[in-house]
Amino acid sequence: MKQRPQHLAEELAKMPGIHITFVEPSISILNSIARHNSDYKKREYTVDDNLKIFRPSGSLRLPRSFEGLDIFHWNQWFEKRQLQDLVSSADIIWLGSPVFYPLIKHINNKKIVFDRMDDYVFLTNNALMKKLLKKWELELLENADLVISTSDPLHKHSQTFNKQSCVVKNAVDTAILNINVDSLVTSELRRLKHEGYHIFGYVGAIDHWFDIEMIKAITEFDERFIVCLVGRNNLAYHFEHHNRIRYFEPVPKSEIGAIIEAFDVCLYPFLRNSDRIDTINPVKIYEYLSLNKVILAVESEETRGLNQEGSIYIIAWRK
Repeated sequence: MKQRPQHLAEELAKMPGIHITFVEPSISILNSIARHNSDYKKREYTVDDNLKIFRPSGSLRLPRSFEGLDIFHWNQWFEKRQLQDLVSSADIIWLGSPVFYPLIKHINNKKIVFDRMDDYVFLTNNALMKKLLKKWELELLENADLVISTSDPLHKHSQTFNKQSCVVKNAVDTAILNINVDSLVTSELRRLKHEGYHIFGYVGAIDHWFDIEMIKAITEFDERFIVCLVGRNNLAYHFEHHNRIRYFEPVPKSEIGAIIEAFDVCLYPFLRNSDRIDTINPVKIYEYLSLNKVILAVESEETRGLNQEGSIYIIAWRK
C-alpha cells in the first residue's frame, strides 16, 4: 500500500537535513498464522540515505484489540523495546494513527505531530478497538504539539481539543497513475466493453460502510451495466455470485491508473447512514478526477466541495 503516510515520508525526506524512519505497524504472530504468512517478522529496509523503513517484530504480541484487557501493558512491552532507540533519538514523532500513541506517550521532550487522516473509530467494527481508539485519540488530541486533519469536520472536532490544529486535505500523485499498463483486470474490462457493456467501477477497500444495495441497483437498472470492484473485501458478501458484478483482489498500485481509465463511470459508493461519512476526505475521487472520469458519489460534506458540473453526480442514496 502507498497512501498519505508513505507519500509524506518520501516528500519530507527530500528536505535538506531531514532523516526519516518510517515505522510500519507490527503484525501479531496470530494474524500471520491465520493468513499463512511470515509478516510478523522484523523488517528493515533502506530507501536512500534520508529514508529508512522499519517494522518491529510481532512475534510476542497479541492482536492490538486485546490491549484493553491488558492492565499491565505486556502486549506493548516488546514493541516499545524495539522502538526505544528510534524514539529516543528522534526530534519529531509523526503519528498517522492513535493506535501507536501508547508506544511513545511515556517519552518526554519530543514534538508530536498527529496526522489525523481518518475517523478511526468509525472505520472499525471491532468493539474492543473502538473503545481503545476513543481513549487513545482523545489523549493524543490533547497532548500533540500539532494536529493535522484531512477534512473540515475532523478539523472542527480537533480544534475543540487542541488549538494547534490545521487542515491539509488529501491529494493524488498523478505521476503514479500510469494508464499504459496492461493487467488481467484491464483485459477483462476491454472484453466486456467490446461486448457492449458499460462499466461502473470502484477501486478500494470494501467494508461495513460500503453500499451493496447501490451496487446491485446499478446492475438491475440495465442489463448492459456491469460493476467492477477492485480491492480487499472485508464483508461476508460474495460478489462473485452476482452475474453482473466483477470482483478482483487488490492489485499493485502501478495498475490502478489503467483500471480507472477503463471505467465508464467511477463509483464512490459509501452508505449515507451516518454523519461520520462527512469526515472522510475522498482521495479516491481525486484519483478519478485526475483521469477526467465521470463519478457517481454519495453526498457528503466533502464530496459537495469537490463537485464540478458535468463530472460528479452526487446522490443522497439512503438516509
